[in-house]
Amino acid sequence: MRTLLTNILCVAFAVCLVACADGEDDNGGHISPYVTDFLVASTDAEGKVVSVRLDDGTTYNVADQQVDLERKDTLLRCLATYTQDKRFKLSSIYPVFSNKPYPATSIYVIVDGQPYQDVSLLPRDPMKVISMWKAGGYLNLHLGVMTTNMELHQYAFCEDSVGHYSLLHSRPASDGSAYTEHIYMSMPIPEGLDSFTFTVKTYDGDYVREF
Repeated sequence: MRTLLTNILCVAFAVCLVACADGEDDNGGHISPYVTDFLVASTDAEGKVVSVRLDDGTTYNVADQQVDLERKDTLLRCLATYTQDKRFKLSSIYPVFSNKPYPATSIYVIVDGQPYQDVSLLPRDPMKVISMWKAGGYLNLHLGVMTTNMELHQYAFCEDSVGHYSLLHSRPASDGSAYTEHIYMSMPIPEGLDSFTFTVKTYDGDYVREF
């Protein structure tokens, strides 16, 4: 029996290299260290990044760097490497999975070709938890999945009950476990939520974190 999530969009990771780190700025001086972190990118009508917002609320204009994320007029949660010297400069940026959490009772699964709305059937294949933290109105996750990279895994954020959320993960039956692939995600935290718990099923059982 094969269970798959439906109506869940999994964004492909397409790395966009936009600058080189050579240890010197345009005037031959030393540049600030590069930082890798989550941010929100804003794109224009052509899908190019025009500005980015860091999790501390600071916004920078990067229209002169001509970064094309191929998503028009939208805000995208991304993982980026950048430096802040005399000006903000991107080194790399790519979109990460960042959908709002869905109530568990509203998610359909397909079993043997038939749709079911049954919480007990929701796929929770195991992951490795590397780190998890809250910043910028998001719960950020750095996870590891065992794979041979043969087929697309599917993910979703699930609201199991009031104040409790979890990760859904559907692993293709044909995929192997040759190596660990690093996965980055950000769950938008619902407005007005002061505290919550989040669960990820791991190879050693449920990992539960309180925020």
